[in-house]
Amino acid sequence: MKYILFTALAFTVLIIACTKVENGFLSEGMRYKSPEIYIPKGITARYPGILFDGSTPPVHFELLDMRPVEGGKLPAAFSTKYPVWTFKDKMSFDPDKDTTIALLRAKQDSSQELPFEFNPVNGGFLFKAPATNLPNGVYEFDVKATNVNGSRIYKNLARLHIQDPEYIRMTEVPVIPGYDSVTNTFPGEAKGTMELKRISAQGTKVSLKIVDKNGKLFNPRNGEVIVRGDRPSFASYARFNPVVVTDTALITDFAIAPYPAKLIPGYVNYLIYYRIPARFIKMDGGPIKGWAANPRFGFQILFEGTYEVTVRLPNVTKL
Repeated sequence: MKYILFTALAFTVLIIACTKVENGFLSEGMRYKSPEIYIPKGITARYPGILFDGSTPPVHFELLDMRPVEGGKLPAAFSTKYPVWTFKDKMSFDPDKDTTIALLRAKQDSSQELPFEFNPVNGGFLFKAPATNLPNGVYEFDVKATNVNGSRIYKNLARLHIQDPEYIRMTEVPVIPGYDSVTNTFPGEAKGTMELKRISAQGTKVSLKIVDKNGKLFNPRNGEVIVRGDRPSFASYARFNPVVVTDTALITDFAIAPYPAKLIPGYVNYLIYYRIPARFIKMDGGPIKGWAANPRFGFQILFEGTYEVTVRLPNVTKL
């Protein structure tokens, strides 16, 4: 019996000695926390990397291929470099001091950047400002992982949903007080509406249109839309270019987003004020003439582009 046991033990030791021991571990189950990754394009942001699932670090990741889920080739925008202006260390835009493009550019560096970077250490993504040029859609991709154990390819590891971000947001609902220039009193106010549109990704312009309750446009060139004393207006938040006055709109070239970039002391919500003189309107509940309308509203544009803002005065009729 002792001889049999010794022989069995010796045979087991021989088997173990002849078995190849694997160096490290590379999991078949590597994955992202979510297989669906949503990317609001144009926003600089990092996205979490791959979960190692017990794999032996360090692991090197390589992005092998990316393609639209509906088929076809990846758009050239993904591999195209775009011009980017970035602020130098400890510098930022100051609308009170940076009143020319030259002063603004003196604080910035120009570079050419790709829309995104892939991190080979953790498999995460960094999407940057040039991603605003990417076509909307859903894109799948393959990743190769390598460690001391060897390499493994993970097909269709996740899907990137490239989508539009919030381009422009309302920071304060329009309010339209009436003003009696004779008694210096405000007889009441009404809540207005504001429509915000991004017309294109090109340029850095925003046009303001103000309409009465019937949709009739007020004519700024005719003096129907004027600034309201020393209160903030378009020109208060960016002074690179004079505000253009047309028959239908006030247009400003803000040069840099976000616009407005900075609150004016004493005001909140990036407030903008204008006045419709009394001789051009009749306000509900008021005399035929005598009450001016004083629309107050707030918005902020988050990305460069061409925009249109329309404020409707619900208690005002244009004469």
